[in-house]
Amino acid sequence: MNRRIRLTAVLAVSALGLAATGAVAASGSGKSKDTEADYTPIERFDPLAASSPCVGAGSGRDSNPFVLPERSDEDDTSGYDQVVVAEEGQGGTEDLWDMNTQNEFGKDAGRFVFRTHEVGAAAANDPPRAPGGAQVTVTDLEEDDTEVLAERNDWERFDGIVWTPYGTILAAEETVVQNQRDPNAPQARGGLVYEFYVDRKDPSKLDPRREPQGTATRDDDGTSDVTRDGIRVRPALGAKSHEGMRFDRRGNHYGIAETRGRTTANQTGGIFRFIPDEKNEQGPLARGQLQAFDSPNGQDGQGRWVDLNRTRSQEDADAEAERQRANEYQRPEDVETGESTGRDRNNGGNTLYVALTEGEDEGVLALDLSRKDRPFAYDYVGKQAGNASEPDFDSPDNLALDRKGNLAITEDPGGVPPIKQMGDDIFIASPPSGDDDDDEGGKRRQPADEVERFASIKDCNAEPTGIYFALEGTEKFTEDNEDLKELVTDESLFVNRQHSGQNTDRDQFVSIAPVEEEDEDQEGDDEEQDEKGSGSGSEAEQPGSGSSTGSDDSTDADPSTDADPSTDGGSSTDTGSSTDTGTSTR
Repeated sequence: MNRRIRLTAVLAVSALGLAATGAVAASGSGKSKDTEADYTPIERFDPLAASSPCVGAGSGRDSNPFVLPERSDEDDTSGYDQVVVAEEGQGGTEDLWDMNTQNEFGKDAGRFVFRTHEVGAAAANDPPRAPGGAQVTVTDLEEDDTEVLAERNDWERFDGIVWTPYGTILAAEETVVQNQRDPNAPQARGGLVYEFYVDRKDPSKLDPRREPQGTATRDDDGTSDVTRDGIRVRPALGAKSHEGMRFDRRGNHYGIAETRGRTTANQTGGIFRFIPDEKNEQGPLARGQLQAFDSPNGQDGQGRWVDLNRTRSQEDADAEAERQRANEYQRPEDVETGESTGRDRNNGGNTLYVALTEGEDEGVLALDLSRKDRPFAYDYVGKQAGNASEPDFDSPDNLALDRKGNLAITEDPGGVPPIKQMGDDIFIASPPSGDDDDDEGGKRRQPADEVERFASIKDCNAEPTGIYFALEGTEKFTEDNEDLKELVTDESLFVNRQHSGQNTDRDQFVSIAPVEEEDEDQEGDDEEQDEKGSGSGSEAEQPGSGSSTGSDDSTDADPSTDADPSTDGGSSTDTGSSTDTGTSTR
């Protein structure tokens, strides 16, 4: 990798705080959660003309799994680069690296990257930590180390993940029918959401003391869990095939059912909102009202939130939404709001973006949430919006906002070589612009302006997953790591290479960042200085080796996870191909 200097943005970033609602304010989370990333198409990068051919990429730090663009600014030599931060097998991690989030506020905010693993459940009689059973893993950017935060044999296909307004983590199962029902919530037929109480002083570990004491009756929160292990199932959020999850500034939770509502009975592929009850002794997400979006034409326009029966939602929220005649969509996947690291520049910052992967309405649907109980849905990206269509833009999946309101969108059309000839892409959609723009809130109910190809994966077995723009302050945790400091920054786009198959079978966690080439004279002076001050060279460190940051005993795993420190596991079995989901396994 050439020596680089990180390109530092010169535009100031405005703070974006959480609204001081009772539950949110009580969490102490009312702090800015911004990224420095600005990936505006045309202005900040020259779009790729085509997807990558299926050339594949290997493993290791410098495997470069993505084709990346040049930058569009005064410096013709600048561009984007990438580094593999971690990969499958390290610290006992299994296959199918899916969604990412950081610890978005609190002590050492931005130091840790958490991810879900979309692995199917292990066999019912398997011993603990047998192959299979979904995981939540964590990468410590300062120690350059990856470990298992939690895993359990009955967990299956963890997909969505979000840092909550309460300083906890939610991870959700993407399954229509569970292979193994949770013994603490046996009423649930579909996938469940789990809340992880991380240690406020060290978020890489669980803190059972934070978890409310449960009861055995299931009266309070739908669970009979009385074990304080730092993990609590949240059936009130609905039993369904979950994927993306986000909160709005009022503290409401949003998600979807990743099903084919327009072609499959008892499924809606619906869009859901959860409003916590005002007083929840078992935690804000223990009880509340789950709702589904409905509009007169069944697709968009002025709509409403339909209340779902609380008991039936804990059994099968998707079927209950169909029973209430909510809108039906064809495989919605991720959702995004301006309450993570990015900023929403539309509808006064009150937009919910929803990726629709299949069907005539394939694209990104936007819901204007400005009016509390009167959401308005409209096409934001795709053929119906008039700004993107197949074959270039195909099967949108994951979403992420940067600080300028640009929406990053990954593709997941499926397929493998030799039938598949080109890699999946990451597109960037810029918010609508005009003379009447409100710099804080942007245009109302208008489609995206430019939609351009930003990156393309070289491995045609794989797909890009878990896009997430790094939190401001991230780079201070990598500034002493020679392998990471230039490419894990406050401007990074984090993304996983999932389903790796060409030249390696190890999934990878990748950081993409803007860089600027040093001029030749300066580079020569630096290299001469390096030669004077360095000894003999050594082989390149493997991702996650941790050798550049200090002693091994500084990253002890949470004893409750019994994390395996082995780094040899790239050939772990893909147990995520369960046949009960009703959806693609990708």
